[in-house]
Amino acid sequence: MAESKTDRGLKARLEQVQSTLKRVQAESERVVGRIRKDAGTLFSRDRQKAVQDLLEQAQKLRGDLQKRAERAVKDLEERGQRVVALIEKQAEKSIEPIIRGLNLPTRDDVEKLKKRIVQLEKRLDEIAGSKAA
Repeated sequence: MAESKTDRGLKARLEQVQSTLKRVQAESERVVGRIRKDAGTLFSRDRQKAVQDLLEQAQKLRGDLQKRAERAVKDLEERGQRVVALIEKQAEKSIEPIIRGLNLPTRDDVEKLKKRIVQLEKRLDEIAGSKAA
């Protein structure tokens, strides 16, 4: 059986179509590979930007937390100083009547006596100086 002219023509056309389909497939694979590569690059950039943004937010949050902690420490120190001053004042008020009851001299009393002694020593020195002369 001899091939007819139409069969040969169809066969040639079929081979052309198959060849074209192979080229289209190869080109499609190349384009898909390129798209994957480009998409990977874009995602990589987006990821890098997202990570950079996240790091910036974390650093800002760290700074805010540090400022808050510093303010809290300062506030606690001030409160502590006020509490100590209040306790000292209350202790002084509570102890003062007890000391008076013991009939002990206060710091004020001792300071007054020191001043008086200094004055008396000066007067004695003056008197001794005038008698020697």
